[in-house]
Amino acid sequence: MEFESVIRGRRSIRAYKPDAVPESIVREILDEARWAPSWRNTQGWEVWAVSGAALERFKDGFKAAVENSEPAAGLDLPSTAEWPETCSARTAELMRVRKATLDAAGEASDPATALARMAELFGAPWLLVFGFDSCLAEAYASFDVGMLVQNATLAAVNKGLGTCLLATPLRYSPILREVLPDTQGKHFVIAMTLGVPDLEHPANTFARSRADLDEFVTWVS
Repeated sequence: MEFESVIRGRRSIRAYKPDAVPESIVREILDEARWAPSWRNTQGWEVWAVSGAALERFKDGFKAAVENSEPAAGLDLPSTAEWPETCSARTAELMRVRKATLDAAGEASDPATALARMAELFGAPWLLVFGFDSCLAEAYASFDVGMLVQNATLAAVNKGLGTCLLATPLRYSPILREVLPDTQGKHFVIAMTLGVPDLEHPANTFARSRADLDEFVTWVS
């Protein structure tokens, strides 16, 4: 694919086909992603690529926690009350458009259903968890992981696959740590589903928007 098409074609995929994705393809994606820049070339990122029985164990625990209304733990998210108005407005518009698209297709759009579908990881055959050793400087290491993740999302699109970045699974990190090996002293940043996108599913068809450049760029000369 042309580079611009890869960038503009990437979207968060919330419904996947049941097709398997070979480990060799995931390795190719991460092999390309690892050429991301990092602070002083530390490459301090770590990735746990979860599939098969391990993925099912995590999903079972995730679903049980959701069904039992267990309080989330392991990731403290800041309150949105003090967000800039423009950020809050964009989030509200995204939710409105997504709900309208699902409702028009006869798909449930209530928060409980959305969380239940997330607990199923939208049917994706892979979950990639990105993090770093807690001894690293969090600001730099988190940014570096973000660069790696961005490369991975674009590499996936280029191979006809889809991804969705998720913070919610990390809010149930005790369940995640029961499945993943060697996570003591590790800081999780983000999780990412990976699989073959079902591009006809309403969850993947709603219109997206981006702010105009002059809304966030200050030109100085």
